[in-house]
Amino acid sequence: MNAYTVSRLAHEAGVSVHVVRDYKVRGLLRPVARTSGGYGVFDAAALQRLCFVRAALEAGIGLDLLTRLCRALDTADGDEASARLADLCHLVERRRQALMNLETQLIELAHSTSEISA
Repeated sequence: MNAYTVSRLAHEAGVSVHVVRDYKVRGLLRPVARTSGGYGVFDAAALQRLCFVRAALEAGIGLDLLTRLCRALDTADGDEASARLADLCHLVERRRQALMNLETQLIELAHSTSEISA
């Protein structure tokens, strides 16, 4: 098992230790073990989740929704986790469509602006 301290996990994901600690408090990340000194130890799945959360935030997904999803994934309630994942997939699809529409409008605006300048 790859063992990660908070600082190593933060370094590997390219975030600050404050972000990792905040996500731990929110329930987005959970240590899989503790050292004899009481420090949390994380595994590769935590690194994967941290990278997922960062990507989702970059895509405009809110922390509240991500927290609910992660908590559902961490429980034995597969139905709740599946429902949360489906909701997130639908949200991502709606945002993707909105971004495609915006891109089309930006292209049209750029063309009309260049025609005015000519």
